[in-house]
Amino acid sequence: MWSPAPTHALPEKAEWQRAIHVIQALIIREFKGRYRRSLLGPAWAVIQPLAYMVIFTAVGHILNISSEGVPYLVFTYSALVPWTFFANAVSRCGPTIYFKGALIRKIALPREVFPLAEVIGSLVDFAVAGVILVALMLWFRTPVGWPLLWCPVLMLLTILLAIGVGFAVAALGTYQFDTVFALPLLMQLWMLGTPVMYPLHTVPAAWQGWYRLNPMVGIIDGFRGILVEQRTPDLPLLGYSLLGIVTVWIFAWPLFRYTSQYFADVL
Repeated sequence: MWSPAPTHALPEKAEWQRAIHVIQALIIREFKGRYRRSLLGPAWAVIQPLAYMVIFTAVGHILNISSEGVPYLVFTYSALVPWTFFANAVSRCGPTIYFKGALIRKIALPREVFPLAEVIGSLVDFAVAGVILVALMLWFRTPVGWPLLWCPVLMLLTILLAIGVGFAVAALGTYQFDTVFALPLLMQLWMLGTPVMYPLHTVPAAWQGWYRLNPMVGIIDGFRGILVEQRTPDLPLLGYSLLGIVTVWIFAWPLFRYTSQYFADVL
């Protein structure tokens, strides 16, 4: 005898539709709140990478760091834009559960929406900083080619890594706020272990094997390659990045899912 199909999936679908609306609302609220009392407003999105660019240019000149035949300003900033997006997204994920505690206690939603909103919201700052990069490339007449088509792929990998790491730091930061305080230092150390201010080939051969395990190495080298060097990403190197992203997700998402059961109790 025929019986109607079960409808238990409908509430779950409705829940995620509501989650998408909440993410949109959180992004808008965060953007308005971040610059509400700021004289410079969204210009702060470019101040950090520009400040790093100035410092790195001075250090690069003193240490005579190679820029692969392109102007060092463009060489550095092409890596700083994606790196700053990644670092800011991860840093904002750290305290997001703690700061949204009142909302979490009131609304039954997948807890993933809060780190997701922070990462997606950071794309606004990425777009603003990207405009400065385009201006620099035009000023220095940096040619571009078809490798630029790789940009969405590299951006997707960066977002996935930011979400994965964001899950981990959001979970840990909720239970131990020392994680949040340590994040700026940890992200700066991570940047030094990534080819942002120097080219990849300057890393000693003896260290290359371990160095490439850093998933941001392949991503940053790929961005610089397609933007200012007119070359496609190093696919084996990008494979290391993909492996790193998968590894991060294998550990981070179960950690977040497990700890999220007790967020309301902790908060």
